[in-house]
Formats: sequence, structure tokens, C-alpha cells
Amino acid sequence: MGDMMKLIVGLGNPGIRYETTKHNVGFMVADLVADQLETEFRPSKHGALVAKAGYQGQTIFIAKPLTYMNLSGGAVASLVHWYKISTEN
Repeated sequence: MGDMMKLIVGLGNPGIRYETTKHNVGFMVADLVADQLETEFRPSKHGALVAKAGYQGQTIFIAKPLTYMNLSGGAVASLVHWYKISTEN
């Protein structure tokens, strides 16, 4: 199942202070990818906003962890485990 899925994670920092700074370029790129794939972010139980889309026969998850960048590993690990996404994807 995980071979047909990809996870794209945009890193950033929460809050207005970082919204349009270099610290949130990952969030900005994630937003652009979600727009291109015509999907929207929704809250998840994994500590991240997650958008889901289909692309070229694969399921693409786009995530924006809701923690500071240096703590984002927990959300990423939770998503990888829950969706059984291989680390190569």
C-alpha cells in the first residue's frame, strides 16, 4: 500500500511572527503544491495539517507540521507510520 503513496512535508514555524519569513518557505511551497493539486489542508490527529490528492496514479499527502521546525519529526513519523509510507517515498 505504501508504495503507491508519497508524503511531501513543508517545514515551517507556527504563528504570525514567522508567517512570511524564510522560516516558512516550506509551508509556502506546500501551499503551492496543494493549490496545483487542487486540494486543501485539514487538521489531523498527527500534529499536522494534511492535504490529500491523487497524482499520476499515486496518493500524495502534503503535510505542514504544527510544531516548530526542530520538533516536526514527531508529526512526520506519525504520518509515515499511520499511512505505512516507506521512507523512500
